[in-house]
Amino acid sequence: MRRRDIIFILMLLFVALPAAAGRETYNLNSGWRFFDGRQTSSDGARTVMLPHTWNPDATAGNAHYYRGTGNYLKEFDAPSAWSGKRVFLKGYGGNSVTTVFVNSRLAGEHRGGHTAFCFEITDLLRHGAQNFLRVVVNNSPSLDVLPTAGDMSVYGGLFRDMEIIVTGRNAIALTDHASDGVYIRQRNVSRQRVEADAVVKLSGSGNVQVRVAVTSARGDTVAVGSGRTTLTRGAMATVTVPFVVDNPRLWHGVKDPHLYSVHVALMSGGVIEDAVEVTTGFRHVEADAARGFFLNGESYPLRGVVVHQDRPLVGNAITARQAAEDVALIKEMGANAVRVFGVAHHPEFYRICDREGIVVWSDFPLVGPAYLADVAFVDTEAFRANGLSQATDIVRQQFNHPSVAIWGIFSNVRMRDRALLPFVLALNDFAKSEDAMRLTAASSNDNGEINFVTDLICWDHHFGWREGHPSDINIWKRDFRAQWSNLRSAVSYGAGASIDHQGPLGLRPDDDGVWHPEQWQTYLHETYYESLRDDAWLWGIFAGNMFDYGAAGLEQGGLRGINNTGLVTFDRVHRKDAFYFYKANWNTHDPFVHIADRRWNIRHEAVQNIKVFTNIDEAELFVNGISQGRLVPHHGTAAWEDVELRNGVNLIEVRGGEHSDTVRLEIRSDERRTLY
Repeated sequence: MRRRDIIFILMLLFVALPAAAGRETYNLNSGWRFFDGRQTSSDGARTVMLPHTWNPDATAGNAHYYRGTGNYLKEFDAPSAWSGKRVFLKGYGGNSVTTVFVNSRLAGEHRGGHTAFCFEITDLLRHGAQNFLRVVVNNSPSLDVLPTAGDMSVYGGLFRDMEIIVTGRNAIALTDHASDGVYIRQRNVSRQRVEADAVVKLSGSGNVQVRVAVTSARGDTVAVGSGRTTLTRGAMATVTVPFVVDNPRLWHGVKDPHLYSVHVALMSGGVIEDAVEVTTGFRHVEADAARGFFLNGESYPLRGVVVHQDRPLVGNAITARQAAEDVALIKEMGANAVRVFGVAHHPEFYRICDREGIVVWSDFPLVGPAYLADVAFVDTEAFRANGLSQATDIVRQQFNHPSVAIWGIFSNVRMRDRALLPFVLALNDFAKSEDAMRLTAASSNDNGEINFVTDLICWDHHFGWREGHPSDINIWKRDFRAQWSNLRSAVSYGAGASIDHQGPLGLRPDDDGVWHPEQWQTYLHETYYESLRDDAWLWGIFAGNMFDYGAAGLEQGGLRGINNTGLVTFDRVHRKDAFYFYKANWNTHDPFVHIADRRWNIRHEAVQNIKVFTNIDEAELFVNGISQGRLVPHHGTAAWEDVELRNGVNLIEVRGGEHSDTVRLEIRSDERRTLY
């Protein structure tokens, strides 16, 4: 039997092994005691479960929410069976600085609030005995931990899972920025052939072998390979295993988000000492200044949303289930792309985007100012080092996700400090050198050479919200195309809306004021979309934001502590009208009818316009059971004008095939009106 055949059979045997072979993982989410830095003794510590934040005061809109230290205490047993093995402590998020002690000895410190951290604790344990774990988290303001600006609430806490991982004496590197330790580098991707490397980082000592098997979603083994090296204690080694997949099924966004599994085993003396399985997809992305975004060589315009992850009461301490709810809402609306704003999100968010085919633009934490006192960039070595460290965390932890196609280098920073440009160049160079198969991008609302650093640029506009009129986007577009058509550009935009603020469309509301009518938000999104929808030169349009989010320093739109520019409310309960406008244009799979302005259910004029968002070919309006005619929607919108209603309650129904929507609209023509 040929050596190649022997290896192939061995790999098939390896694939059949349980996923846990060579590695044990223990969840640590329960049984923590917590007290914050304002308490003088741990005697008053309360029992909490991860994910956890101590800042419900921020989600309640307290601008002076507690920013300081929180202490998490836990006892756990280290079985005698762990003796002779290696033990690691991994946490998936603690904001902003996390310091870990095991049995009162320092295990390590992580400076960055939204990426994972991992420390080896092998030599700190007492085997066959109880061990004491203390984690100190600090969300105090700091000028050397990014982001240092922005209106997002800075929640403190261990707001993601924590676990203990046990391996053999040799391990696939868990401490390489808390990544998988396995990086699937795609060198050439086509529908005929994928050429890639499994780059595996290792630690330990002695001679070891790395075995790799690639399987399809059906479980077919499509590629195998192996490599050897000699490990030296205290140093990290790398083994690169090349492989080829013929006639691959490419990851092609929402059309076909096909995934492959890559099984990696680390063996020594014929024994599996560690094993990892990573999920990935093969795809190629590019963008053109004249033709937009391409996926696997095909035009693939990105129709996306900007996403924040926090929620009422829990802040960023969301669960995997809640991350899945967010993606389900994004998918329902029909978006095929998301921009993960400012900080890394829950790991499950990226896994679901992989499965659902949603293209991800993943930001680094260099965020521009939102308040007068904000300092977005600090010209110190500590600031630059932290920015690069967090960028490394993000790239390596998200490396194998096929959904992640774009690294966001900065968000709306301003060229007030000349030292900022070299820092942005360094971040961009790092992203390109670390990962040549992805594009870099930036969000900008300023002029200057900083806009020419990244592969892509997204212009963040506020026409019709902070200034001017929504239709000013047409003037900008004309001037931009005349002067800067060589740039690969996208556009993002948005406006605030309170579902409690309803009334006729009037003058532009004050973005910093009390009155944020839902009708204006809808109008702004309709205007921008109508202007941009057919522009093939844009690689993407991004509606901001998908969800309202916590901004404890804000008091606007009748709300305290919430930025209400979302298409869905902070609690994910209410979809605003603009959500249904996009659903009508982007979601062609789920037929629906939605009567707009439904929350404006008490009016004073008997003659009204009735507007509907729908993706159905034809809709018919009924008022109090009487047909008002049929309309063919234009860009997802059908509007009946000058509809006569009676004084009192009217039943409004719109039908489209088997689908319908009904609201009750009350006319009070004799009642005193309110002026805003």
